[in-house]
Amino acid sequence: MEATATAFDLLLSAEIGAARLEGLLRADAVLAAQWRAEAAVAEAVASIGLEDVRLAEGDLLARIADSRTQGVDAPAVEDALAVLRFLRAPGDPLADPVGVLERIDRLARRDQPAEEGLSAEDLRPVFAGCIGRAPLLEALRASAFYGALTLRRSPVAERMVFVAADHAARRIGPGRAGSSTSGDPLRGLGGRVAADWIALPSLALTRGRFSIWSPGSGEGARRIVEGLRAGFEFELGKVIGIRSWQERLRAAGQDRHGRSRLADAGKAFGLEPVMTARVLAARIGVTPRGALNLLGELEGQGLVREITLRRAARIWATPGLAEKLAGARSARSQPRPRIDGGKPALAPEAVARDLGPRPLREEGQEGVRRALAEFDRVLSEVDGILAKRPE
Repeated sequence: MEATATAFDLLLSAEIGAARLEGLLRADAVLAAQWRAEAAVAEAVASIGLEDVRLAEGDLLARIADSRTQGVDAPAVEDALAVLRFLRAPGDPLADPVGVLERIDRLARRDQPAEEGLSAEDLRPVFAGCIGRAPLLEALRASAFYGALTLRRSPVAERMVFVAADHAARRIGPGRAGSSTSGDPLRGLGGRVAADWIALPSLALTRGRFSIWSPGSGEGARRIVEGLRAGFEFELGKVIGIRSWQERLRAAGQDRHGRSRLADAGKAFGLEPVMTARVLAARIGVTPRGALNLLGELEGQGLVREITLRRAARIWATPGLAEKLAGARSARSQPRPRIDGGKPALAPEAVARDLGPRPLREEGQEGVRRALAEFDRVLSEVDGILAKRPE
């Protein structure tokens, strides 16, 4: 980061934007569920996209619905689904830091045998500073520290650490986010989101631009914070759209007689924005045929959309997610944006077929140490400000 005052002001502005969004989500469980469900899909795809792989949200649905692989980098889609499942249920980084980091490591190496490396005690301090003083800075520090420990083997893993750290710093209380998506037939799209994160680092670097992920350098950290700050303003617009959906659901329920289950079905989608008829039937206690009838009513009101259009695998989603998942798929022939300003972009076929290990020496170990020291210095400044607050 640059001069302390400039870095502090930038961080403060971003933290204020994050706090505004966090306050809205904490006050409304439906708003939080829908926003995080949409944001997790976008972040998962963007994170893999930062590794020079062209991917679109629609590729995830195609893979889940019928395992199509034509024109798609199938391993990359599987990687994005793995990241998505983690984002939806990061676990408890404070109570079980080693377990969370081992899970991230397994995802990064695609469950291949682990190389001899760090011990559990080496990993334990990664999330130790995530206590909610300045969640964005704490997340930056955790990801940079993890990158230094692992010699920058996997940028995707570092970004998962960032989100897990932000989630830990904003936790509402013990046990808030301990569920798993392992039994989800929709492979990460279904079920409830069990997370408290607000900041999404991959989107911060790819929305309206394409920047290199480099949390351990001053300029890299600045780019991330600048992208996050701009992103929070963008996400407030998404919140308005979800609130409009809530109002339309409320109006639709008022127009029905007392025995109608339309309102119940709508509320179920509010908390689980992607469902099949069978899942909806189980959630609200109706028959599968009854669920199909309700889905038809919801679709007629514009409250859900069928996104697969296949009798063998029918899936419905709320409008925001439907727009992402049923949208355009990636085209492998399209060139990737350049990330270095000079060298041609890598073709997808030339990209390594895993998330790591891929050592990066963009910033040396001394640079990482300087960045960590700067993070600690700004955190100390935050501690000083908090200590002066009246009780």
